[in-house]
Amino acid sequence: MRARTGFRRRSALGCLAILLGFCPPLGRAEAPADEPAVQVVQKVLPAVANINAERVVRRQMRDPFDLFFGRYYSYSERVRSLGSGVVVAPGGFVITCAHVVERAVNRAVKVSLSQGSDWQAKVLFEDPVQDLALLKVEASKPLPWFDIQRLSPNLLGQTVIVLGNPVGYQNSVSKGILSAKGRAIETGEGRIEGLLQTDAAINPGNSGGPLVDLAGTFVGLSSAKFSGEAIEGIGFAIPGDRVLAWYRKARENSQDGRKGESATLADFLLKRFGIVAQELTEDLAASFRVAPGSGLLIGSVERGSPAATVGIQAGMILAAIGNFPLSDLGELPPELARIGAGTKAALTITLVEQRGPILFQRTQTVEVVAR
Repeated sequence: MRARTGFRRRSALGCLAILLGFCPPLGRAEAPADEPAVQVVQKVLPAVANINAERVVRRQMRDPFDLFFGRYYSYSERVRSLGSGVVVAPGGFVITCAHVVERAVNRAVKVSLSQGSDWQAKVLFEDPVQDLALLKVEASKPLPWFDIQRLSPNLLGQTVIVLGNPVGYQNSVSKGILSAKGRAIETGEGRIEGLLQTDAAINPGNSGGPLVDLAGTFVGLSSAKFSGEAIEGIGFAIPGDRVLAWYRKARENSQDGRKGESATLADFLLKRFGIVAQELTEDLAASFRVAPGSGLLIGSVERGSPAATVGIQAGMILAAIGNFPLSDLGELPPELARIGAGTKAALTITLVEQRGPILFQRTQTVEVVAR
């Protein structure tokens, strides 16, 4: 009996040793390479783009000696705009935020991917209201791409990963949760609704980069523009379903051969306020004793229009809308494109009156409700 008992004990101990040899000890950490977040980053990062655009901005100055007269002086300056994007088709279509490429010189930007390749890309479409833009890269071979048609369910509390190039640091990753949906915020250009909120870090330069979940599906597109002042733990993104719907429409237009021309400031002034304006040439500016580029000369005002209602008349000079100075009637600036029907806008008007041999200038701001 003792021999049998000893045999059984030795057999049991042997089996236990075998089992322990094959089973990992409880509580052992997962290998980093097997972590879901690491695997998602390895899959998505090749399609994340760094976007470098040179754009023209207009600065405004006021001569202190002419402060009483409200004279405006403006000048143009070229600045670099850095942002992110994501390749959404192997043929070279890239989505980013409109504010990243706004007023790009010759509508051209530089796009580079994580493996070091870079190309010149053309801006096909810009939508300042949605803050989305579609670019096209002409590459010699198919590009790595991310399928934005695989949408995340976007559940509150789910893990989200932000990929992009914050403040110029290419191929950066941050991680957080989806904090809220349907956020509405006020910006300098108007009210933006339906945004996602996350506590993952979204900084300048992240704009246009993708948010994904741990399954590698599309959550949304980062937009640092909507984050305002830097507040730790609060970032915003454009929902993935909205981005996908916009992209499909933009692709249809490109396949139909439509150019997607940007609206002009001239069209905007007529549509929203009933103002027909012209640019201040050197001769016109001299006759009004103002600097060239210091506003737009109002040629006529539609009867019964919002501008006519507040007393704006032909012969006045429209110097600015809000904080944005006006000098040419070309492409509609994104800062003004957000002004829709029913929006209150502050128009800065300069009235030049001649009393005998002397010209008097008077500048004031009037509030006009856009139609």
